[in-house]
Amino acid sequence: MTFTDKIIIPEGNKKHLFDISEVKFIKADRYYVNVFCFNKKVLIRITMKKLQELLPDIFIRISKSVIVNVRHIVRIEESKSSCCIVLAGEIEQQVSEKYRLEFDNFFSKIA
Repeated sequence: MTFTDKIIIPEGNKKHLFDISEVKFIKADRYYVNVFCFNKKVLIRITMKKLQELLPDIFIRISKSVIVNVRHIVRIEESKSSCCIVLAGEIEQQVSEKYRLEFDNFFSKIA
């Protein structure tokens, strides 16, 4: 593992370090975000917008309140009107209309 395999998220005078491979998704909770990893959940005071600027390209925003690590998507269930992703551990997250085009474009590049 190299240092580039880490995410550094600042919070006041602290810096949280996460292994990229361990982070499944991030969910907003008012003025905080919950970082969901395989073995823990960490609450950090930071905005989604600021956090998104810090994350590498393998993280994609799928709604106003959720950013996912695409390496942990195991299935995409879509219809004309909706799209749902399933992450490792059978965690389902809806892709909102606002972020659907960006999501589709991301996956069309790698398909």
